[in-house]
Amino acid sequence: MLINFNKNLYRLKAIKLAIKEYQNLANFSLKQKRNYIQVELSNIDKSVRKIIKDEFCNYVFFLMKS
Repeated sequence: MLINFNKNLYRLKAIKLAIKEYQNLANFSLKQKRNYIQVELSNIDKSVRKIIKDEFCNYVFFLMKS
């Protein structure tokens, strides 16, 4: 599963903090592309597979406000 965060809207620090909090639910890899920070999730826990993308993005958004 790939999630792209626009660099103009999201801070790398917030994404890294969210990965740290969610690391027990999936394996995360982070890549910086030209205009995006790309997060790849693999080995996702079956109990959260359907909701992890939305929940992770919401958490990153929450961290942007803190």
